Amino acid sequence: MNINNTLPVILSLIPLALGIVWKLSNDPHTTHKSMGLTAIGVLTGGLVYMRSSFETEPALLLLASAILLSGFCAILSQEDTQQSSNIHASTMIVLGLSLGVILHQTIVSRIFLCGLLGFIAISLNREQQNTYRTKIILLHITLAIIFSLGSVFMGETLQLFSGLFLAVTFLPLAPFHLPFVGTIKDAKGSLSSFWIVVWLIIGLGELNGIYSSLTTNMLFALSLLALVSAVYASLAALGQRLNSLFVASATVAHTALVWGLLDVFPGFPKWGIPFGITLAFVMGGISLAFSFVRMRYGWKTLGILPGLASPMPRFGVTMVLLVSFALFLPLFPTFSGLMFMPTIVNTNVEIVVISFLFLVVWLGGGWYFLQMLHQTAFGEARSDVPYSDLRLIEFVAVSALLLGAAFSGLIH
Repeated sequence: MNINNTLPVILSLIPLALGIVWKLSNDPHTTHKSMGLTAIGVLTGGLVYMRSSFETEPALLLLASAILLSGFCAILSQEDTQQSSNIHASTMIVLGLSLGVILHQTIVSRIFLCGLLGFIAISLNREQQNTYRTKIILLHITLAIIFSLGSVFMGETLQLFSGLFLAVTFLPLAPFHLPFVGTIKDAKGSLSSFWIVVWLIIGLGELNGIYSSLTTNMLFALSLLALVSAVYASLAALGQRLNSLFVASATVAHTALVWGLLDVFPGFPKWGIPFGITLAFVMGGISLAFSFVRMRYGWKTLGILPGLASPMPRFGVTMVLLVSFALFLPLFPTFSGLMFMPTIVNTNVEIVVISFLFLVVWLGGGWYFLQMLHQTAFGEARSDVPYSDLRLIEFVAVSALLLGAAFSGLIH
């Protein structure tokens, strides 16, 4: 095995080994944060070396860099609590497994993906009750593991459908969104933000691998499914009271844009991957900002703590910037697609479907994002709450995600 193959393996195993050791030791070391940040610095240097020395696909390096930035922000901003050691360990395990999925090819990538799916199943099984919904999620994850391993040995047609199943799971469309929603709902602390980014990044990688094999009929069917998913998720976001489920539903609604525009703009890696990363960073930033308030006050329900912008100005500025960015998310793939190549629309039916999808996501997003902002940042603050604004480190972490979103959406 030459260095082209060994270096990605080493980069994936470094955080994975650290996370497993921390998880098994169950020892709340205060050095976990500094060790995790140092490891991410080493991994960043490894990616820079890969880019300068190897002929690595730029899209894969961009996806891996997004995972590293999100992992850095999650570890940096995690407050020292009784759960922080476990959160740091889980973050490093997910970081290592997800890098293994993105940076490797064929069987090695699938082994890492099965490991990640297994870790998701174990985490969900520990956190959730033995409900019908949980059983469906675990069955879905089991099928994903089977398809992931089986795709290596299947024929081209079965490989395509296996990859498509994994893509609609990780770049979630209803009704394939339940594992994503369940994972985000039960993630602790800053891990919820990291999961959003990792989940979408893996979905982008899966879609990038099968995009060239999708037929016209499949693309049209996916655009219809995307429209249905956008309507469902937008309504779900409007009716959500839990902040974690709100962010998950909003993410599913906006993810529909990626699928719907596949039949409009060719060259998915040029517009779809930058937009997907932008979406992941914005939603991850909102989730991270919510996690800071949850860690302070145990706040999980929207509307319980209104008026946070007055006693917590850093939080207020953060939420206004994030929501402002989120309101214009549907414009990014449109401008990027038009910039790189002309639109290709075959029938009037496709124009109608895409137009409805765009309006549902944009108008729906404007409705529920502004409603969420009104329930959190604006209004009259409660007099019985000892407010504490975001620490500088927390503000820096969210700002880094916003800068990453701006770079991916506007510059890249």
